[in-house]
Amino acid sequence: MRNFSTRERSRLLLIVAVVMVVVAGSLWWTKTIAFTKTAVVAFGVEPSDDGVDSFAVFDIETSPDDLTVTAELLAQTRGGEVSDYESDLTISSATDVAGLAVTARGRTPDAARSLATDAAEAISSYLAKSSATNPTHFTYTVIPAR
Repeated sequence: MRNFSTRERSRLLLIVAVVMVVVAGSLWWTKTIAFTKTAVVAFGVEPSDDGVDSFAVFDIETSPDDLTVTAELLAQTRGGEVSDYESDLTISSATDVAGLAVTARGRTPDAARSLATDAAEAISSYLAKSSATNPTHFTYTVIPAR
């Protein structure tokens, strides 16, 4: 049996350590780690001169077009492809307030939080522009993901 010198042992240990780090990193990267966070676009009405300052929302229907428009706006502001954002977002009726809930999936909690909040901001701006000609002035308030 051959005796290894100190230098050869050190080199062998370094090689083993590098291989272990590469294998562990590869396994971590391929593992589907996903965090989800939800931001909300709350609906409201600007008070009017005739005293009407409330409204009722029973159910909000969302469509695939809402998701596509949101993904397009995100691709314009954040960069990347529309399909990247469509696969990481879900838009539904909010449960606690009148509005929309935007749930985002990300590899870290901060990434999911940032994407959900940015998507809610995009929806809010889109809705504000599309309802600008509406005689009842709705307001859209973003409640950021936590």
